Amino acid sequence: MKKRFLLFFLGFLAAASSHAQPAPPQPLAFRIGTVRFDRPEGWIYSRPTDGILAAQLEKKAGGAPLRITFTKLASGTGGTVPANVDRWQGQFLTCDESPQVEALTGTTLPLTLVKLAGTMKGGVPGGPPKDAPDTLLLAAILDSPEGLVAVKLVGPKKTVTSAEPIFMNLVKSAAGRKP
Repeated sequence: MKKRFLLFFLGFLAAASSHAQPAPPQPLAFRIGTVRFDRPEGWIYSRPTDGILAAQLEKKAGGAPLRITFTKLASGTGGTVPANVDRWQGQFLTCDESPQVEALTGTTLPLTLVKLAGTMKGGVPGGPPKDAPDTLLLAAILDSPEGLVAVKLVGPKKTVTSAEPIFMNLVKSAAGRKP
C-alpha cells in the first residue's frame, strides 16, 4: 500500500513538474538608466546575467535568432562615440565600405547611428563563434545625462536589413524623449 502511494505521489510530482511554467509577462517599455525604450511587438525582453549587457531583445527571424543588445556605459568609463565606433570596426576582419556614422539632430538626447557591413571576426565577445561573412552591424549611441547607452543589432545582412526599420524606430523614439 505504501509503495503504491509512493509511486502515485512520484507520478503526480513528475506530471506537475512537466507542465511548462508560463513565461513572465513582457514589459511594454523598459529603462536603461534614464533612457526609456518601448519593446517592439513580437520581441522578447530579458536581462542578461553576464554583467556587461543591461538588457536584450530577441526574436526568431527565418530560423535565426535576432538579438538587440543594450549596454549602459557610465560617464567616463564607456569611452567616446568615436572610440566605440573604432572598437566595433575592429570586430570586423574586412568591411565592405567605411563605417556609416550619422549624428542625428532634432532629438532630445544626442543620437549617433552606426552601420558596418563585412566579415565579422569569430570569437569576439557577443559575436559569432567563427568568422562570419556578409554580416551587418547596426548600432546607436544615445548620450544621456548618466552616460552613453549603446544599442546594437548584429547578424546576417539580409536578416538584419529586414529588422532595420524596427531598430531605427526603437532608438529614435528613445532619443526623442526627455530622460
